[in-house]
Amino acid sequence: MELALYVFNKQDTKHLATLLMSAIQSFSPETRMSCKDDYYTLMNSNFSCIVQDDDELVSFTREELSLNINYCVSVTIFSYSPEEALRAIFQAVNKLIAQLDKDVALTDSSSGVIFLRSNGQLIINSHCRENPDIYDWPFDVLEGNFIEKDMAGLL
Repeated sequence: MELALYVFNKQDTKHLATLLMSAIQSFSPETRMSCKDDYYTLMNSNFSCIVQDDDELVSFTREELSLNINYCVSVTIFSYSPEEALRAIFQAVNKLIAQLDKDVALTDSSSGVIFLRSNGQLIINSHCRENPDIYDWPFDVLEGNFIEKDMAGLL
């Protein structure tokens, strides 16, 4: 399963990787981080995240969703129990959202937009919630008020 986390980060790639690492380790302490040429990999037994500064990954999503984002974190889930990995990812993203306080989007290669935050408003894709194609997304771990909107077909 391939996910993409889009965020706005004012600082450098290392800063974003460190924030994400801290958020993930709160829920998945065995996670480790490595770096090579400003390309950060966070990995544990359930998933890996790649943090890099690559505007090509971001530009289409920025325009398609009208979000103020400048980073894409690629997430690969390779667990036999993806629900556990998804819960840790959602919990980490929830913690990261609170620290970045800007636009955010989480997308899946097959479902499209899972949820996003635009102008401070968290919006959950009601299509994913009502019609889980493959996974039961753990929306219950997201904090704060949210609205639901059918975003089927976006991305």
